[in-house]
Amino acid sequence: MFIIFSFIVFIFVIIFLFNNYQKQKKEAEEFKKTEEEKENRRKEKLEWFEKNIKEKYEQLKILINLMKNKYIKFYSLDFYLNDFKVVKYNEERNKLKEELNNFYEYKEFIQDYDVYNDKLASIILLEKDVIELNKKYVKKELEINKDFFSNIDGKSLDEQQRKSIVIDEDNNLIIAGAGSGKTLTISGKVKYLVERKKIKPDEILLLTFTRAAANEMTERIKEKLKINIEASTFHSLGNKISGNFEDDRYDVLPSPYKYINEKSIIKLLLKNKETSEALIDYITYYTKDNITEIDDNFKNKSEYYDLVDKPIPLSESLNEILYNSLINFKALYIYENKEIENFNLDYCMNLLRSTEVNEKIRLKFKSLWLDNLEITKFEEKIIKEYLIDKKINLKDKKEIYTFLFHTTINGYKKTFKKISVKSEEERIIANFLYMNGIDFKYEYKYMNGNYKETEDSYKTIRSYAPDFYLPEYDIYIEHFGVDENMKAHQYSNIENKKYEDSMEWKRKIHKLNNTKLIETYSFYQQKGILKEKLEEELLKNRVVFQPISSEEINLMIEVGSGKEEIGAFSKLVVTFLTLFKSNNYKEQELTKFINKAYSYSPFTRDKHLLFFKMFKPILEFYNNSLNKNKEIDFSDMINKAIDHLNKKTKKEVFELGLRYKYIIIDEFQDTSVARFKLVKAIRDKIDDCKVLAVGDDWQSIYRFAGSDISIFTEFEKYFGKTEINFIEKTYRNSQELVNIAQNFVMSNPNQIKKNLNSDKRLEIPIIYEKTNSDNKNFIIYNIIKSLSEEYGEKECSVTILARINSNLEKLNSEFFKVENKDDKFKISFKKNKLKNINLDCKTVHTSKGLEADEVILIDVNDNIVGFPNKILDDSVLFYVLSKSDSYLYGEERRLFYVALTRTRNRTFILFDENYPSIFIRELFDNEEMTLDEYGEKRICKACGSHMIKRKNSITNEEFYGCYHYPKCDYTEPLENINICPICGSKLLKSKFEENSYYCNNYKRGIEKPHYKTVIKP
Repeated sequence: MFIIFSFIVFIFVIIFLFNNYQKQKKEAEEFKKTEEEKENRRKEKLEWFEKNIKEKYEQLKILINLMKNKYIKFYSLDFYLNDFKVVKYNEERNKLKEELNNFYEYKEFIQDYDVYNDKLASIILLEKDVIELNKKYVKKELEINKDFFSNIDGKSLDEQQRKSIVIDEDNNLIIAGAGSGKTLTISGKVKYLVERKKIKPDEILLLTFTRAAANEMTERIKEKLKINIEASTFHSLGNKISGNFEDDRYDVLPSPYKYINEKSIIKLLLKNKETSEALIDYITYYTKDNITEIDDNFKNKSEYYDLVDKPIPLSESLNEILYNSLINFKALYIYENKEIENFNLDYCMNLLRSTEVNEKIRLKFKSLWLDNLEITKFEEKIIKEYLIDKKINLKDKKEIYTFLFHTTINGYKKTFKKISVKSEEERIIANFLYMNGIDFKYEYKYMNGNYKETEDSYKTIRSYAPDFYLPEYDIYIEHFGVDENMKAHQYSNIENKKYEDSMEWKRKIHKLNNTKLIETYSFYQQKGILKEKLEEELLKNRVVFQPISSEEINLMIEVGSGKEEIGAFSKLVVTFLTLFKSNNYKEQELTKFINKAYSYSPFTRDKHLLFFKMFKPILEFYNNSLNKNKEIDFSDMINKAIDHLNKKTKKEVFELGLRYKYIIIDEFQDTSVARFKLVKAIRDKIDDCKVLAVGDDWQSIYRFAGSDISIFTEFEKYFGKTEINFIEKTYRNSQELVNIAQNFVMSNPNQIKKNLNSDKRLEIPIIYEKTNSDNKNFIIYNIIKSLSEEYGEKECSVTILARINSNLEKLNSEFFKVENKDDKFKISFKKNKLKNINLDCKTVHTSKGLEADEVILIDVNDNIVGFPNKILDDSVLFYVLSKSDSYLYGEERRLFYVALTRTRNRTFILFDENYPSIFIRELFDNEEMTLDEYGEKRICKACGSHMIKRKNSITNEEFYGCYHYPKCDYTEPLENINICPICGSKLLKSKFEENSYYCNNYKRGIEKPHYKTVIKP
């Protein structure tokens, strides 16, 4: 049995071995065949390589070796590794690596494949390598050009200036402080490029913002550096580019007002029913933005008084009113004294008594009456404008009264009925009543003062006069500044309770006397339903609506009470148009604006939609007028050039001669979107064209003209990889002034931080002077006189700066003569001329870039047209203005910084002692202007503001009154005032010595020893 089993196993083993042998034999044959096939394929591949690939590989090796040489050359430090070079190099290297990877399948035939693969790996240009190489290049270049930079236009550049010139990134931003020599730095850059880097002058594009700046830059580079470069404005550059692409030639439109003015707007809009209705609705209800008394942003009534759109307090504007009144009375005297006998002070006082003016005006006017009616040149201009150009012929008392009342005396919230009301919401109500033919009286004494009072009569109401009275229906209207919960939460808790009590008292009075009262509320206006709610209540009380005719409306718009609104509207349209085009917007952009309008509150939405409905045909009319008359405006000089460049190829642009390697831009903080787009359009058509922009965000002050500070502060976002350098050494101001101005402007955290420094020292760089309307010019003259004495035989340049033109015009006096031609001012001494004084006067805006030995900054006061100027931009401009600074008065703060830094020595700051600017109070570290006579804060218990000393105009009695009078009439008795026995100035309480006082002049920098004496009463 075992033998049989063993035999069977043996047979199976034999079979297995035979099968295995057969299998191995077959596999060996297949392997041999495969190897033969592989060898054949290899031979074919090698043959293909030798025939088709090897040469390409050899060419690739050459390119890799060249790339290696290029990499090695970077370390020679012969040039700056700008981003364009780095990106281009890395792109080329990466492309070579990809190509080498394509040869990987032929690696068996390429003995040095790994060598070149490693070579490519070794020449990667990393960011840290670029940074290190550029540092070494800058160091080397500064050393090589040490002597060169020591003589640029006869001046030696400082270390930051030299570094800013040598650094040669694609995009370079130089942030230069005031007086730091940015113009010299630009000149140095041009000289360095031409003489050291062998850049041709016509390969450098030098741009400035004004023709005057362009001429100055050209003169400096051509005459002093002997380099043939013409600086250009953006507008002239745009015009030149467009001229290369067009056969037509255009005349330059000097101003949009040629086509867009009151007359043309009325004619255009009134001929179409839809736009006519829009215009009427707009000027009746929407000329002002909706700023109500219940804004959540006000923490107390004082803040509300500071910012809300209310009438300017009479006392703030009294001097301006009187000034204009005197001019007009003089005009009447000169032109009408033949028709009216005895035109004298008594006659004028009688006219004043016939107008609804405050007693203060009459008393002040009498004290200011000028027996000598000689008229100044400036007043002649006013008279000519008012009485001759407008063809006004005043023959009788009624005409004179009307003229005077409506040009100089009347209030500020004028209605179509030619009355003044206290708020914008009341103006809307008054206009609604007028437009619907409903007769009304404003603040008419309730029941002629004969009414029953409640037992708990509201004591503070001396003589009740409801807001509106409709005599035909015996209906009263009260407009309450409350929210939906009937709370006037803009007030303090105490004042809010008083306001609520007064509302309830008025309701009780009407109920007790059985009179009809209609109530409206501020929250109606917030919701945009004030007119609708008023109409609803009037109809309930059976008031008949008799809307005035379209003929009356048109007459009112063209020559009547709506003319003021039309004037404001036309100015707004021109501003919007200018900004619209300065952003290079097209008509289709209006659709986006309209869609955006729906995101605002109902009132604002309706206002904006009405405006856009009118603006579209105005824009079409304006553009058609330009085309018809072959004219071009300043915006289109840039916009057309952008459009042409964007449509052309690089080759076409090159053939036209745009071959710039460098674009250098001065005052870049003032650039607009359109200017940026023009620079970008040029850059996009020229490879390796570098941009150098120089500016100072602290001096960005032209947002109203279309500048966008974000293009400066977010430079890299707009231009790409950027190298930012600072020039922080100022050669104009003392370190003491630098510290004050720098701390002031840097209160705004949105500004770029700089650390300015100066070698100059001046213990007291800013001198403060309190003034009033009566003594301001006298004080200015005395300051200049003292400077004349101080400088002796040496000449001294003095510049008087003001926030607005009208403040410069008011320098006309017995001391100064001021001439104004196209807003360019000239000032001279009228008498007692000071021979060593070179006197000038400018607005702060026009002073930018200039300097003087001494600067006098006037009218730094706290009022609506003070410094800061509180006139708000109309909300429709938000669509075309750059995003405003979120910091309160951000641009006004920068403007004040510009004013402070125009001086080479001192800045004298003049302010109204009763209304010091918030900037003054900020600069005074002891907040002197918010303190009482003993140096302690005196707070208004009604609104939270501060108290100031006032004088009763009738009794001459002095007292403390709220800063916001007459909006807030809280008063306190005046305590005894300590007076300095040496100079007669007031004493302030010392913070450091108990019961000690020091003379007010101790802090004012007047160098007289006794002013520094501490006096203990």
